[in-house]
Amino acid sequence: MRVCTHYQWNTGKCCIPMRVMVVSDLHNTAYEDLLPMLEGVDALLVAGDTADRYRQRYERGIQFLKEAAERVPTFVGIGNHEFRLADFAGFCEAVEETRATLLVNRCVRWNGLAIGGWYRPELLGHADPLPQLLAEEGCRILLCHHPEDYMNRLRPCNVDLVLAGHAHGGQIRVCGRGLYAPGQGVFPRYTRGVIDERMIVSAGAGNPICAPRWGNPCEALMIDLT
Repeated sequence: MRVCTHYQWNTGKCCIPMRVMVVSDLHNTAYEDLLPMLEGVDALLVAGDTADRYRQRYERGIQFLKEAAERVPTFVGIGNHEFRLADFAGFCEAVEETRATLLVNRCVRWNGLAIGGWYRPELLGHADPLPQLLAEEGCRILLCHHPEDYMNRLRPCNVDLVLAGHAHGGQIRVCGRGLYAPGQGVFPRYTRGVIDERMIVSAGAGNPICAPRWGNPCEALMIDLT
């Protein structure tokens, strides 16, 4: 069962208060309990890994995006699981057919927000999208799947909120600390919650591996922006 974790986030830049829901690391798992959470939400932001690279599947993730986009504006970033799909182009086409907005190293404006998606542009042969995002006025939100990428590469950028995932909350949590995270190793530092007063890391909505999650429920985020 997934939990819903709430945050209040004051940027001083939003013309009107709004509520956004964040889902990361769904990994093509069941999503039905997420749909009722969209009630009263202004937008859905997806911080990557909707797909499952281990099984090379994404049909349930796409169906979630389709049903979500029928309810609220939906903005989708990518993660390492999408990047490692043999049919990455097919995944991107499928997302676009859902009427969700795919943000692969680009940004868009919506309702006074500038929302950008960043994923290791050198791997995709893309230009870095940060200059475009930073040129936008108002509240700037960045979908950056790997929290360590923000800490190691993007920390100086002037954005108001970074949304990340990937670490799965450290998989097993003991005394409020995760045991292991891909990209960070044993006793990782950036696994869930607010980091560096600017980034919120989701513990993830799914679990694609056989190792159990312990003391670390799957979650969606609800963020009240002002």
